[in-house]
Amino acid sequence: MSARGAWGAGKIILLGEHAVIYGHPALAGALDLGVRVDARPGRLRLRVPAWQLDVDADDDHPAAAAVRLIADEIAARAAEAVAITMDDGLSAESHLERPAVELVADATVPAAAGLGSSAALAVAVTRALAAASGARLAADEVAEIANAAERAFHQRPSGVDVALASAGGLGVFRTATGLTRLPVPPLALAVGLSGEARSTATMVARVRDAVGGDARDPRLVALAACAEAGAAALGAGDVAALGPLFDVAHRHLGALGVSTPSLDRLVELARGAGALGAKLTGAGGGGAVIALAPGREADVVAAWRAAGATGMVVTVGASP
Repeated sequence: MSARGAWGAGKIILLGEHAVIYGHPALAGALDLGVRVDARPGRLRLRVPAWQLDVDADDDHPAAAAVRLIADEIAARAAEAVAITMDDGLSAESHLERPAVELVADATVPAAAGLGSSAALAVAVTRALAAASGARLAADEVAEIANAAERAFHQRPSGVDVALASAGGLGVFRTATGLTRLPVPPLALAVGLSGEARSTATMVARVRDAVGGDARDPRLVALAACAEAGAAALGAGDVAALGPLFDVAHRHLGALGVSTPSLDRLVELARGAGALGAKLTGAGGGGAVIALAPGREADVVAAWRAAGATGMVVTVGASP
């Protein structure tokens, strides 16, 4: 681990949320916001001051459960490596020990806003604990462990959040094939936070009920088509084409029941301030909206702030 700590990036789904859970593509990118974790000597616990989070590894809390899972998985892999190297006839379990460290996180991505905060945390904690344990994990091992930890927060994560938290960049994600990065420059977007409490698991369940678990539901197919069209547009250098696709996708997400009056209001304010298109991002039910407004991102943010909401300009497609 470097002196700057272990990093995990936040993410933005540009197009294709919810559909991606059913095997369809999603267009998404890593944020220039995320979580950086330092491991310090002490008992195993996690502190994230920006999120008012302070848990011991044995606490009854989703974040504590994620830390336990990550620590145990890394310890098991390290113990297996030691047992094989020593060839002493001892089982891997006889060497298994959680690292005695306190994890202190500097989070710049807001929590529970649909911006991949839990995946950013899971990736950063995995990297920090691996470094503290002397374990060398390949990129796919980091993603595997972090995805398992994500299930402590969400029952059915698609995997896109962890893929971007660990690899960065911008690309098309499919559950069957993972992330295919697009060779395109980073993209500036305005992000508005609704301030509404939300639950990814609740929204995923709502969509499951709405579509009856059928991946062929026309709304999911339409969201997937938006993602594919968006990827083609970016590949052709036509960033402006994302705007109308954002608007179409927001309507379909609303039809699935995951938008809210507050999210709809932020979308309308963005369009009124000159955005080419705007939509909710992530699971919905609260959280954030994104707006494409080349050269006018500050105007959109000002409109949101004038209405009492929090807004910011971010870069999507950042590399680690």
